[in-house]
Amino acid sequence: MELNFGILPTLIGWAAALFVIYGLLYYRYIYSVVDPLFMFIFTTAFASVLAIQIIPETKDLIHFFGCQISLWIGFAFAYRQTNFLHKDINPQKVVFDFSHQLLLRWTTYSLFVVYIISNLIIGYAKGFALFSDAPSEAKFLNFQAGFGLFRKINWSAGTFVSTSLMYMYFSKQRKVDLLFLIIVIFFSSLDGSKAALLQVAISAGIIFYHPVFADRQKALKKFQRYLPLVFAGIMGVFFTVLLKENDDLEGAFFAFIRRLLYSADSILYFYTDINLNYFANYSFWDYIPRLLNPILGFLRIQPYHEALGNIMYDNIRPPNAIGDVVAGPNAPFYIEGRIYFYYWAAFPFSAILGYLYAIIRIHYFSLTKASAFYFVYMASFSHLAHAIIIDLNLAISQSFDLAFFILPVYVLISFLVTRKLSIRISPNLIKYLNKSRLASP
Repeated sequence: MELNFGILPTLIGWAAALFVIYGLLYYRYIYSVVDPLFMFIFTTAFASVLAIQIIPETKDLIHFFGCQISLWIGFAFAYRQTNFLHKDINPQKVVFDFSHQLLLRWTTYSLFVVYIISNLIIGYAKGFALFSDAPSEAKFLNFQAGFGLFRKINWSAGTFVSTSLMYMYFSKQRKVDLLFLIIVIFFSSLDGSKAALLQVAISAGIIFYHPVFADRQKALKKFQRYLPLVFAGIMGVFFTVLLKENDDLEGAFFAFIRRLLYSADSILYFYTDINLNYFANYSFWDYIPRLLNPILGFLRIQPYHEALGNIMYDNIRPPNAIGDVVAGPNAPFYIEGRIYFYYWAAFPFSAILGYLYAIIRIHYFSLTKASAFYFVYMASFSHLAHAIIIDLNLAISQSFDLAFFILPVYVLISFLVTRKLSIRISPNLIKYLNKSRLASP
């Protein structure tokens, strides 16, 4: 799609109208502008404009919006079923008890060291992506040729450490935690991702808007006061990358608009005759192996499968095209459902994913009693879980990485400090699991 100043008002107008519609559907469940759900409806508004412009067949466009509605139905049903709304919680009537704070602190500091070493190795061996001439390309190339392990460490340890440092600093106001958090933010900004600082802001929101901190209105207002500064920093990194990759400010501006429109860039590739015909050969029986592949591939039990986005891109490239795919687009729920469950079954598939994502959020925000480690772990998991509606394979990979790299460190620290494994999960989760076990035949 060619962008110019003439078409810009129309595109932004459509995006604004769709954002209002999506906002009306989801507003009851959003706790802040740094909520991943808010980010989702913002980018989906622009992706929907792209879908209207690009998808050639009316039935395919109906399918796109039908899956969006189905996702919302599953999401809303989960909240209605649990009778949970974030704004309805009265923290004055709830006793919060997150125990074993020392174990969380030492686990976080240990993982902080791992995270810093990982980034220093990448910086020494490949250079920091932000300083390269093409940061967006470098952020992928830096983790190729055997360096993929460090990307997984950044996904898992980086998310957990930033989230935990937020929690510990908000809880105890220790300057060392703030210092470590600033260091993590610094290294996050060097990885070449235009949204790196946004991920840190999301971690802050997930922690700070939990009911355990609801009584700290002064701190909350201070956090909200500094949000414009946070977004200025986010946009600073964003445009630093764009200016490096474009000739001038005008080019960077249109690249920014294009990035918003292409937030679901798989739309450009999937809704073509060649890809629709190619993926028509897939079925439900291909789905389970693909879901398990990120885990089995990491454990070297089987080779990694080619990502759906890479396949889409390869299918439309000219036969004699030279060059490897650095990273294909994600395969969001409406495309994944269409590929593996065909046209109609993609609607219940979308609803199930919406329900699953909502249940994870509800569980985290309803936590009142657990170990401090479990609280932060679930906060990190909730952060990564938004990938469920962006690319389920990505969500599975990141969730597995979180468990693989974080839990062993916690177990080791727990044994070193207490000579036993000390983990206290939510009593509500235990009751739910017991109820499910008794209900089973």
